[in-house]
Amino acid sequence: MASERPPPAFAGAGQQSGLQVWRVERLELVPVPPSHHGDFFVGDAYLVLHTVRRPTAAAYRLHYWLGKECTQDESTAAAIFAVQMDDYLGGKPVQSREIQGCESTEFVSYFKGGIKYKAGGVASGFNHVVTNDLSAQRLLHIKGRRVVRATEVPLAWTSFNKGDCFIIDLGTEIYQWCGSSCNKYERLKATQVAVGIRDNERNGRSKLITVEEGSEPDQLTEVLGSKPELSECDDNDDELADITNRRSAKLYMVNASGSMKVSLVAEENPFSMAMLLSEECFILDNGAARKIFVWKGKDANPQERKAAMKNAEQFIQQMNYPANTQIQVLPEGGETPIFKQFFKDWKDKDQSDGFGKVYVTERVAKIEQIEFDATKLHESPQMAAQHNMVDDGSGKIWRVESSGRVPVEPETYGQFYGGDCYIILYTYPKGQIIYTWQGAHATKDELTASAFLTVQLDRLLNGQAVQIRVSQGKEPAHLLSLFKNKPLIVYKDGTSRNEGQKPAPPTRLFQIRRNLAAITRIAEVDVDAMSLNSNDVFVLKLPNNSGYTWVGKGSSEEEDRGAQYIASILNCQTAKISEGQEPEEFWKALGGKKKYQTSLQLLTRAEDHPPRLYGCSNKTGRFIIEEVPGEFTQDDLAEDDVMLLDAWEQVFVWIGKDANETERQESVKSAKRYIETDPSGRDKRTSIVIVKQGHEPPTFTGWFLLWCLSVDKVEILSTGKDK
Repeated sequence: MASERPPPAFAGAGQQSGLQVWRVERLELVPVPPSHHGDFFVGDAYLVLHTVRRPTAAAYRLHYWLGKECTQDESTAAAIFAVQMDDYLGGKPVQSREIQGCESTEFVSYFKGGIKYKAGGVASGFNHVVTNDLSAQRLLHIKGRRVVRATEVPLAWTSFNKGDCFIIDLGTEIYQWCGSSCNKYERLKATQVAVGIRDNERNGRSKLITVEEGSEPDQLTEVLGSKPELSECDDNDDELADITNRRSAKLYMVNASGSMKVSLVAEENPFSMAMLLSEECFILDNGAARKIFVWKGKDANPQERKAAMKNAEQFIQQMNYPANTQIQVLPEGGETPIFKQFFKDWKDKDQSDGFGKVYVTERVAKIEQIEFDATKLHESPQMAAQHNMVDDGSGKIWRVESSGRVPVEPETYGQFYGGDCYIILYTYPKGQIIYTWQGAHATKDELTASAFLTVQLDRLLNGQAVQIRVSQGKEPAHLLSLFKNKPLIVYKDGTSRNEGQKPAPPTRLFQIRRNLAAITRIAEVDVDAMSLNSNDVFVLKLPNNSGYTWVGKGSSEEEDRGAQYIASILNCQTAKISEGQEPEEFWKALGGKKKYQTSLQLLTRAEDHPPRLYGCSNKTGRFIIEEVPGEFTQDDLAEDDVMLLDAWEQVFVWIGKDANETERQESVKSAKRYIETDPSGRDKRTSIVIVKQGHEPPTFTGWFLLWCLSVDKVEILSTGKDK
């Protein structure tokens, strides 16, 4: 490990957009297959790299994760590998140390199905590539409403409580046990974990069974014995940091003397950007909120830059902070929004003063489509895991019908109906992958049929295919790449069981949006002016095959190209109009001019202040805030909570219909407290908008792609279970 030559496992690191995971095995790095991303053995250490490729550069987020039972040697090796990876990628990554159970919001956002903590580790002979293990016997404790963690605990009644959900994995059967006091959102998250085990670890061969407390079947009592009286709940909400702590921070300069010495630069925030010198390294101490940042100046001593993580760990010890305090190391020029918020005058190098500020944003970056080259991929599954891709194989698509799988015409590949389910078979020289795409408005029968037909297809392929269930709007990069350079299109409605496909209406409206992950999606939306959004491009198709391409003030070139593509698919000749220059015919076709989503913050989409969604609770007697990780959707709005949507220029307080009376009464006070404790010294006059569930204005719904006016989220998302 002391060699200057990078480890062989680094080959291919950061070459493709996406996620790569390695485990430390006998002080070497071994790639983890994508099907096991999100599974962590508590006795091990891991390296996790998230890459976003751009035409001229790339953005890297590098994390090393430490299980609670990993050895000191493994912990040290992971830290060294992180430094080596940072060197290998030119010092560009933002580095973070992640401790089991206290991971950063960014880290958990990579794993949409939640994180599973598995007992044991490499020293105990446990391996990530064990699949179809139908002899498994384990118990998983499901915790978290927004950040889901599934922890393996002793398979005994003493591990249970009435307030949570548990998964009893017996190999051929996977039982979801629901405590009498758990709520529907905890049930939903448990279902997602159980479905993930079935699809990713068992290739669809296990049966899912839901069990209510007090109605346990004989097979469970045979394994667990007679059920004793259970405790009420295991509430660890106190581990969440109080929102007031995020305001308190200090700035230190690290002395380049070879020993860990710091000098105080500023005792309270917000800080000035001028305090950061390119020749030095600094520690931003937000220890009260269990966060430490190390900023590395581009001209700082190379050895000091390499020792940044080690210095942060020593600083935590000197300050007597908890060992699980989060650490983030940032290179100059690679600062994150969380870091920038502590400065009152932050300005990126490409940002100018005066009229029309220029913002650097990943969202409008031009991403080159890279063709798969099978000749450059090694034969081993470890290399496939590194690339998170397979090769340039071919695909076949079927739509799920009452009669079974119905082939889709190849020229319409990449065009789905939101009321349908589809099965995509991807074949490459070494095997097959089956994607089951489930539309947001598919019926319960269609969801059930799609799961059945997927298992049936797998059996026809001798049970060797990898199965991946995909929900509308959550498509992975590899699935989208199968459609080559075409954006994904989702039409409204779907196949009627009795009447066949409904004829398309004469007037239609399509929304084109490109997200931070450089994925362009096209979705058919309601023909209504309220559907418009200044951040996007829309295509309005009129009855005579004419129409308009409406270009929002905050849209990108990629979205404009997506509009040209959907117009050609619709055989529609459109006239391009800019927002604010609409003719009367345009508004008439939309049913008249109405208010729609537009705000200065949305138009600029400033990287400094991206929109953020939080769940709020006073259940522990104090105001607790928990951020929703990753790209949030309408499904993240919990009906029994108050949610805060921070759009910077205004803060929305969304009140769920089942939120308790105290939370309703305290909601405005909570929003004021949120603004007052912003580390950047935010204007305390920032507007607060109260929104009730079911009465959301377009200024709120516009932050969510494909907002549904009426949808039972739990009913739709929980129908992936076997009955």
